[in-house]
Amino acid sequence: MRILVTGAAGFIGSHITLEFFKRGYEVIAIDNFSRSNFYNFKFVREQGIEIIKGDIRDAVFLEKLPRVDWIIHAAALINVEESVEKPSLYYDVNVRGTIILFKKFYEKGTRNFLYISSAAVYGEPKYLPVDEKHPVDPISPYGASKASAEFFIKSFYHSLSDFNYVIVRPFNVYGPGQSGEYAGVIARFIERILQGKSPIIFGDGLQTRDFIHVDDVARAIITIVEKNRLNEVFNIATGVPRRIRDLAYEIIKLANAQLEPTYLPPKPGDIVHSYAIPAKIMNLGWKPVIDFSEGLHDVLKWARSEIST
Repeated sequence: MRILVTGAAGFIGSHITLEFFKRGYEVIAIDNFSRSNFYNFKFVREQGIEIIKGDIRDAVFLEKLPRVDWIIHAAALINVEESVEKPSLYYDVNVRGTIILFKKFYEKGTRNFLYISSAAVYGEPKYLPVDEKHPVDPISPYGASKASAEFFIKSFYHSLSDFNYVIVRPFNVYGPGQSGEYAGVIARFIERILQGKSPIIFGDGLQTRDFIHVDDVARAIITIVEKNRLNEVFNIATGVPRRIRDLAYEIIKLANAQLEPTYLPPKPGDIVHSYAIPAKIMNLGWKPVIDFSEGLHDVLKWARSEIST
């Protein structure tokens, strides 16, 4: 089976690419390298996988690619704060890019499209834990762009008799290879702590998140493809809420640092509590297997190795 992975040099995309490759799939990996870091690029290339440089908005580039059996669409802009400043850019990449990608590969005969969306489409939860039937009500341009792409994908399904989709909504993904300006809270905490600086918490630190390791996310996506579960939406999460303040102290302890968090006013629009119920995907035989403390330890180990090099 031939798989196209977009955003293959990104944090989530690189792990998905490698997981499919290890299981014997033929993988076509593409990325425009605008937000990828060298580790993720090297991580994929060291396994003998070529990443083709190209943009999902470039119809001429997409036309040159072969037909595939599945598209795993991971390419996206993902920074909430940036999306407020540049909403048109987020629409262009996350919505228009998705439409162009779909159109060109549908013309080639590709009929299966797995879209990596985000828990950000839910906005501030109306109830907890969040299931897949929770209202879609984003509170940021980033979340709105992901929700808009979801609606377009579903509209293609309803308009075309031979098109299949899957939408996955990962919660807070962490793991090796997540770094830089657009990283999640775990990567930002670790970066500061290893620099001898206090981790910064916006608000009182009592807000909760559902952290899921990137390798568990990759396995979840492969499970969906191999089970051939079509035209459905899946949360990918652990179902375990963790307080941000507790997270900061756990990383400080793992790093053997003598630090205390710095507290700043909450960011406008920040969600207070967010965690999921992953029962639907667990019914397919998947479950998260990476222990949270072990996962944090692995990220710390990776971050230290990056500093030493």
